Amino acid sequence: MTTTPPVPVSAGVRQVLSAPRGRRFSHTPAPDRARTRPQPPSRQEQLLAQMRGNPRVEHRLAHGELPAWMHVAAQRRRTPAPVPRPRPAPDDGPTRPGPGLPPLPRRPRSHRKPRRKFGWFVTIYALATAAGALIQHVFSNLL
Repeated sequence: MTTTPPVPVSAGVRQVLSAPRGRRFSHTPAPDRARTRPQPPSRQEQLLAQMRGNPRVEHRLAHGELPAWMHVAAQRRRTPAPVPRPRPAPDDGPTRPGPGLPPLPRRPRSHRKPRRKFGWFVTIYALATAAGALIQHVFSNLL
């Protein structure tokens, strides 16, 4: 196995590699805010400066701008409440027609599946059970 001869390193590279972490490379400094030229005031700032004596402006400068919900609430307070429409008197529904009159129109049925009716099933089952008990009682006395 052969070893390679060391590569000569320049002094600048050695200085960079021997510097502590975070100081190895020079960074261009960010411009300082004091050195940048001041921006002209916006239109809003100019108008606020003109209205300094107004109590609403003073409140806004002290407490900041109002949230959106407060503007909505003020708008609701300004608009009058809607007048409710009059409702017709409740109707008792159609009454049964007299003899000789055409029948009332049928109510529209529900779109759902109708319930099963167990009334007939229970009645038939109860009658069959009672008949079976009676027949057993009668035949047990005969035999």
